[in-house]
Amino acid sequence: MKKEEEEEVEEETRGEVNAHFITRLEDPWIYSTGKPGKAIRDQMMNGMNHWLGVEPPVLDQIKQLIGMLHEASLLIDDIQDSSKMRRGQPAAYLIYGQSEVINIANLKYFEAGKLALELSDLSSMKVNPSEASRIFHEWMIKLHQGQGLDIYWRDHYICPSIDQYTDMVLKKTGGLMLLAFELMFLFRTKHSTDQRFDKKSGHAFIATFSRMFQIRDDFCNLWDSKYAANKSYCEDLTEGKFSWVIVQGILKEQQAGRSQIIAILKQRTTDDAIKKHCCKLLESLGVLAETRETLLELEADMHRQIDYFGGNELFSKIVDQLSIRRVDIIPSS
Repeated sequence: MKKEEEEEVEEETRGEVNAHFITRLEDPWIYSTGKPGKAIRDQMMNGMNHWLGVEPPVLDQIKQLIGMLHEASLLIDDIQDSSKMRRGQPAAYLIYGQSEVINIANLKYFEAGKLALELSDLSSMKVNPSEASRIFHEWMIKLHQGQGLDIYWRDHYICPSIDQYTDMVLKKTGGLMLLAFELMFLFRTKHSTDQRFDKKSGHAFIATFSRMFQIRDDFCNLWDSKYAANKSYCEDLTEGKFSWVIVQGILKEQQAGRSQIIAILKQRTTDDAIKKHCCKLLESLGVLAETRETLLELEADMHRQIDYFGGNELFSKIVDQLSIRRVDIIPSS
């Protein structure tokens, strides 16, 4: 047998021998995805498709790759934030260790990229596969920039401005949503010249949605009783995170020459009494009421845009589902 043939046989044998272990690499993934989330991104894509008309096989694959990226990012987030709980159960890295979890999350990033490259094979539209790959990598870079900013501010105790925070949200939270939008727009079948939901207006629409989504999440982290049950009470304070509500509180204190909130944030406290004290302080500064008003304004803006685009029952339901009016606020006393 020739040397080249021997090497090929050896390679095939190794693959067969390691097949079982390669399957075991999926264990943290199976554990983490065993309790699925609210599937807001899938609902969002269904809503957008009312305007874009992406073919079902393409839409299903975009949903698959976005879901894969979202779940993988949560695995990494929990490590970077030292989170203890995810969806009511211990974070995956606490069960399987950081190394295994980082590896499977990175593997899923690459698998998602492969799915993006294959989208043109599923479409009747003549789309260059390199364009889908370009969009994928562009938003993956922005997503990691947004996550990096969030971590950098936290670890260096730097309070961002409102504009800086908003830009971070567009990259981090908006990253996956805008990746989904741009891939769907690339493979759209609806090309009516009088259609108002074009690339520019659609981008602005999803940017508004991602801002509403993140500010609501920041609000719920401190004041939503259901959030506390699934994760932990005021987890952002333990992480030392500069969330929307924390940034608002710090800026208000700076104007008054005080620094109590940022001092609490630096402690990374696990003490519920200190967390409750911080929440009361934020409420006394008007942050709870003002953030709730901001969210109501963003909701109204979303509905106005939906009406401008000709209506969309699916997307209207999503906005209503996420309404701050539905949040069961934890009593401050």
